[in-house]
Amino acid sequence: MPANIKILISCHKDTAYLKSNIWQPIQLGCKNTDKRLPEMLYDNAGENISALNPMYCELTAQYWAWKNMDADYYGFCHYRRYFSFSQERYFEDAYGNVIEKYLDDSIVEKYGLDDENVQKLVEQYDVITTVRKDLRHMPGRFSSVEDQYRRAPLLHGKDLQVMLDIIDEKYPEYSKAAHQHCEGHVTSFCNMYILKKEIFFDYCQWMFGVLEEFCKRVDMSHYSTEALRTPGHLSERLFGIYYLHLLEKKPELRTKELQCVLFENTERQDILAPAFEQNSVPVVFAANNQFVPMFATCLRSVLDHVSANYNYDLVLLQSDISKENKAELLGMVEGYSNVSLRFFDAARMVKNYKLKANAHISVETFYRFLIQAVLPDYDKILYLDCDLVANADVAELYQTDVEGYMLAAARDPDFLGQINGANLSTKLYCEQEFKMKDPYNYFQAGVLLFNEKEMRKAYSLDEWLTFASHPYKYSDQDVLNLYCEGRVKYLDMAWNMITDCDHTRVSQVIVHAPASVQAEYHKAHSAPKLIHYAGFMKPWHRPTEDYAHAFWDAARRTPYYEELMFRLMDGVSYWMVYENNKRFGAGKIKEKVKKVVRKVGDKLFPKGTERREKLKVLLKRG
Repeated sequence: MPANIKILISCHKDTAYLKSNIWQPIQLGCKNTDKRLPEMLYDNAGENISALNPMYCELTAQYWAWKNMDADYYGFCHYRRYFSFSQERYFEDAYGNVIEKYLDDSIVEKYGLDDENVQKLVEQYDVITTVRKDLRHMPGRFSSVEDQYRRAPLLHGKDLQVMLDIIDEKYPEYSKAAHQHCEGHVTSFCNMYILKKEIFFDYCQWMFGVLEEFCKRVDMSHYSTEALRTPGHLSERLFGIYYLHLLEKKPELRTKELQCVLFENTERQDILAPAFEQNSVPVVFAANNQFVPMFATCLRSVLDHVSANYNYDLVLLQSDISKENKAELLGMVEGYSNVSLRFFDAARMVKNYKLKANAHISVETFYRFLIQAVLPDYDKILYLDCDLVANADVAELYQTDVEGYMLAAARDPDFLGQINGANLSTKLYCEQEFKMKDPYNYFQAGVLLFNEKEMRKAYSLDEWLTFASHPYKYSDQDVLNLYCEGRVKYLDMAWNMITDCDHTRVSQVIVHAPASVQAEYHKAHSAPKLIHYAGFMKPWHRPTEDYAHAFWDAARRTPYYEELMFRLMDGVSYWMVYENNKRFGAGKIKEKVKKVVRKVGDKLFPKGTERREKLKVLLKRG
């Protein structure tokens, strides 16, 4: 019969985890919270020390397993740290971790985490640990285990001595191993190991006995949150001691060291079902954390025009937006019962593709290809770039009939001006490399109404991302134009009115476009429904840009107005240094910049105003 192996995954929040007969997630600290994470074991069931989790950390899972679980092998890891069961050795960081961005299905195969492979390896050994580390070669260059503990900034070095005293007094058979380990320079971390039942029970009997006595002797009532975790920290040293003692007593034991894989992001990632049951207008955006103030401005303008007749299902595809920014953005939609805003981490879906970003195009631009997979229950979805503001209800655009088409979009007057005489290289690109049958049908991809049913029929997500990996001149926009050609419904340009970037786009580029395109553009420019700041120069770079007033009107009514002004002022400082480098000496430049910034700051942020106080907070952070 195969051995009964259980490896518990210690969790304290909803997280992605492996699901199998061997890997078993367990929620820690359940005694201290009413919240229960679904489909997990709980450390407050049966005999337990769940209430001690703030001090004992992941040991509450080990105690629970000791008292309540029957297995032949007991193993422990964390929701962010797993063993690697692969025969291949992977590169480790300075702390001895193999770093992975995400915990997803590809990880199982790469690191041999399937039940069959784990079973086969574990049954060959009595003790499995993570790779033991030489502290002399780790950051800090510690001379010993004791040296490392005493130099830990939030712990109390005397506690290690208390632990040693307890061992000397109550468990003298472990004294030799205890002092040898603490004076030595090799150890293992994270309380990760897989032990045969008799070894695990013996270890728990001893380890919890030492820690119970420690808690009796040491007053931790004034310890910091991290110092309160001292029993958990000490247990890592206790395992090292037990391991030395065990090998001295039973040198015939079969042991194995496995690498530790650390996952940077373990948030659960599920496809999104519609947020509303009916009358939905799904709108998808894509942005990174740096672009949040601009997305907030776009969001504000969309909210300004929502109708009570529709439910707006807004989804932001992202990878790094902070918790604080998510909270701010969610706060913006709080008062709207017919508006939902959700965030979806898209980066893990493109991590295996070579998507080319540059100074003006971020990797987020490729996320629009993911929409067909992220929101599978919608057949029609509106996509909007974040560098635009709405002058009309986007639900009106969503009502456009795209039956029989792959998407609806507006022609790109800038591109058509380029190929019609403004830019020879773009013309040659269309003739020699970009094999679009009729480039005069080229559309601008900042506003797209997708017929996702047809998009899915035409190409799989893998095919779209493979197409996008080709180094086209205009990245994903070229891909969409090339592979959707002949199946595009053209929108009124007012739904994607690109502004006169740097006050030169109209006079130097669009002026070359066909007359009908120019006429459509000027009509759209006079009454735009969606104002798109496409191009390198934006209103937040220079507030004299075309239609910048529309951007700033919305921006003032977001939580990010002060941050946008701060960035703008920072730009003024840079401009002063960059442009006047030859006109002033270094000292004069610095002084002149200070005067300009102070003068602009006093105007934009008057003394005594709430706005000025917010700016002070930003400056302190910076």
